[in-house]
Amino acid sequence: MRSSFVIVTRKRASNMNWTRIGMVMVTLGLAGCGGASSPSTSTQPSAPSAPAAADPVSQPTGLRPTVTAVSPNVVSTAGTWGTITGTQFEPGATVKIGGAAVWATFHGSTTLRFPNSGAHAAGPVDVTVTNPGGMAGTLRRGYTYAAAETFDANGEWIAHADGHNEFLTDMRFTIRNNMLISLSCGTPVAMPTALSAQSGSFSFSGPDGLTMSGMLVSTSTSYGQANAPGCGDGRWWADKAQPPQS
Repeated sequence: MRSSFVIVTRKRASNMNWTRIGMVMVTLGLAGCGGASSPSTSTQPSAPSAPAAADPVSQPTGLRPTVTAVSPNVVSTAGTWGTITGTQFEPGATVKIGGAAVWATFHGSTTLRFPNSGAHAAGPVDVTVTNPGGMAGTLRRGYTYAAAETFDANGEWIAHADGHNEFLTDMRFTIRNNMLISLSCGTPVAMPTALSAQSGSFSFSGPDGLTMSGMLVSTSTSYGQANAPGCGDGRWWADKAQPPQS
């Protein structure tokens, strides 16, 4: 707001000259100067809004599984197939080995099978089974990865040959002192034959084009290819027979 003063002087023709001085105060308003006048209304702070209700956390339901064993439980760092045994497994249960998801199939409330545990660095890891309702069971350090060259090929092997025929052909072979001393896919093959072994793999070649090669994928499993009578296309996988209990 600003004030101005205006002085007005009048002179009248008469015998007495006089002067009237008037003072007028003019008040000028400054349009648009908000800081010069108080607002007509005061702005009150809005009340805080109520916090949004948090979504309820779903709780696991159903059965809680337990994991008692994995077989084989010492495997190559490349991973291999195996079987998980336990209790209260449900259809749709999922598996993690070493923190990584592993595809598995349900074979009843006590058995899950997986085709490959996946590659992992050497060392022990946890195995976890989770039922569809969220309940989980873990076998701590129940599965160990190791270098394949630490596995022993010697022993009695029970194999299944002929992948073209879905491995329905029984196959047997025996390795002792790193010598293949027997091999049969229904027809015995003359032995013994020295093995060539390196980095967890083994192979041999004999007369009449007889060949066999294998890879150790755990302390008790292997797979490979054979060219021998009765073995079909020759692809095979095998479990090592358990030694008799004394």
